[in-house]
Amino acid sequence: MKHKPFNSDCQTGVNMSNEDLSNSALLIWQDGELIKDQWLLDADEIKIGRDAACQVSLPSRWISRVHAILRRKNSGFVLEDAGSKNGVFVNGQRVFQPRPLTDGDRIQLAPGLELVFVDSEATAPLPGRMVERLRIDPDTRQVYINGQLVSPPLSTRQYKILATLAEQPGRVYSRFDIISAAWQGENSEGVTDDALDAMIRRLRQRIHQFDPQHDYIITVRGYGFKLNLD
Repeated sequence: MKHKPFNSDCQTGVNMSNEDLSNSALLIWQDGELIKDQWLLDADEIKIGRDAACQVSLPSRWISRVHAILRRKNSGFVLEDAGSKNGVFVNGQRVFQPRPLTDGDRIQLAPGLELVFVDSEATAPLPGRMVERLRIDPDTRQVYINGQLVSPPLSTRQYKILATLAEQPGRVYSRFDIISAAWQGENSEGVTDDALDAMIRRLRQRIHQFDPQHDYIITVRGYGFKLNLD
């Protein structure tokens, strides 16, 4: 989930605790089986459009600068067309009047671009639910595990290790690769295997706090480590 700087045209998102994250609705940008992005619906009014200042910014020429608006109503959200050129559709039906959303509704804004609404009561990870297991934002260095922001953030070295492994999930990175990434710009020749193992162990413990049922970092004996997202 991206948290971008907003101008006065769009409401600013707020920092939320892990408890808040698990009780908030989501919009998921889904392309087949691939989750391309997801946004936490943490404001009373959320604008969707091509403009980078909108909370849900989608880079498509088919989408208006401000294409649609989500408004919080009681315990749910209502979707409105913001005067878009090409229209707003929910489950294949065009939206002419404000439409309440329910869990699993599919919002079409442009050809081949579909957003899935996940209700706040359904955002906890469940078998088969398409919630991104791991997301790393390189601009803010924020890490999300199963949609939950890792807070407090990872240490610099922990982040570098995870970001390196995430470049190619499933690929085995050698100990040298990991040390070079985590101690980049420093004298890495003096880093022992024990020091690296201790760093990996602390990183696993941090991740385990947010998803204790899955082993993210796999040790490949005699070589190195790989990231497991299966």
